[in-house]
Amino acid sequence: MNPPYTSVLFFILFAMSLGWLAMVRSLFESLEENHSQKYEEMGEPSLFSNNTARTNWALLKFLFTRAPETLNDSSLLFQVNVMRVWLPLHLAGFVWLVIVATSSHNS
Repeated sequence: MNPPYTSVLFFILFAMSLGWLAMVRSLFESLEENHSQKYEEMGEPSLFSNNTARTNWALLKFLFTRAPETLNDSSLLFQVNVMRVWLPLHLAGFVWLVIVATSSHNS
C-alpha cells in the first residue's frame, strides 16, 4: 500500500506540470514578441506544433546558459530564473514519487 502522501504528491506534480507548460508557452510568446532574433535562432519553438528534440534542446540550452542575461529584459530574466528552479524541483519530485511508489510495492 502506498503512503497517504503519494496521492498528494502526484497531484502536486501534475499541477506543477501544467504550470511548466504555461511557463514555457509564456516564454515562447515573450521571445517571439520581444526577442524575435533569439526566437528564430532557437528554431521558432512552440508548445505543440514545433516541439522537436532540437527545439527542446534549444530551450534547455537557453534556460541553463547565460543567454537570457544578454537580452537585457528583466521580466524575461525573472521568468527564466523561476523556470531554472522549477524544472529541477519538478524532476526531483517525480524521482521521489517513483521511489516512494516502487518501494511501497516491494515491502
